[in-house]
Amino acid sequence: MPPDEPDYLRRLVIILASFFVGFTLIILSGWDLIYNPGSGDGWLIWSLRRLPLVLGVGLLLTGFLLLRKPVENDPSVPSDDVENIDGA
Repeated sequence: MPPDEPDYLRRLVIILASFFVGFTLIILSGWDLIYNPGSGDGWLIWSLRRLPLVLGVGLLLTGFLLLRKPVENDPSVPSDDVENIDGA
């Protein structure tokens, strides 16, 4: 595929993977923090234990940003006659 054409399948896979991995990280690390809060840990260990949660939120935000990004027009597909929708 030439570089000037958008790759819709690759974008869809990245969005779905970021949603799946993000939700998985949030759920698993959230439940781990509920069962083992580690309130007596030092600041470095405390930060490292919350790192998967922050990464999961970052992946979810990335997925939503990619989902909201406008889709480019594919130059290989002929343009629709949307302006002339009434047939005139």
